Amino acid sequence: MPTGTPSYILIVRIISVLGMSFSLAIGLLALIGGWLLSATLSFICFIPSLGLLLIVEKKWAEQPDYSDIE
Repeated sequence: MPTGTPSYILIVRIISVLGMSFSLAIGLLALIGGWLLSATLSFICFIPSLGLLLIVEKKWAEQPDYSDIE
């Protein structure tokens, strides 16, 4: 039985949150600046970061010996 979350899950969480925050920040700055195409592309770049996070979290939760309670 695992005693905690593996390190690769934590690394994916950190990278995904950084990617999501960076893409939203750039998208909002571009939107404020009036660059709609750049803002749209930045907002679309949010989706792969969120998808990576959801896929890895789902695979971790599906493990038979997964327990969130210690």
